[in-house]
Amino acid sequence: MTGGAISLLDSVYLPLHLPAGTSFKTITYGLPRVSLALPPAFAQPDLLTHIQVGNKAFANYVDGKLHLTHINNKEDPIPICPGMSLGFVHPAGEVHIEDSGEWAACPGQDNPSTQCTVGDVPYIWDGNESDHGGPYNGIEMGC
Repeated sequence: MTGGAISLLDSVYLPLHLPAGTSFKTITYGLPRVSLALPPAFAQPDLLTHIQVGNKAFANYVDGKLHLTHINNKEDPIPICPGMSLGFVHPAGEVHIEDSGEWAACPGQDNPSTQCTVGDVPYIWDGNESDHGGPYNGIEMGC
């Protein structure tokens, strides 16, 4: 469950150590929401607004600095964790594999369309954890 999150954080860190002008693309599978700030549930009340802005700021930073594609499979609940109610925000770049096997581009951050993960799996109990491992274009992932 942490592979996509670590890949995203590495992609944010990597350009700091590459020659200027170097470009790369990050593609993750089943990416959970990621932030460098604490979620509001762990914050003191006076820091709540700052932390929610921090989570959105991280997603905006990723959108502005990286070439990211995060592919989510069917009813995988991992990509909707941690919840938006905790202030977490997905960066743009989602591609959602629908039940039919069609791949839908989902523009923006946490697109609510039913063709995208947030609309297809609005609550964790609507998900199916076995979808996390794939298949992604016929490839199953797992340990």
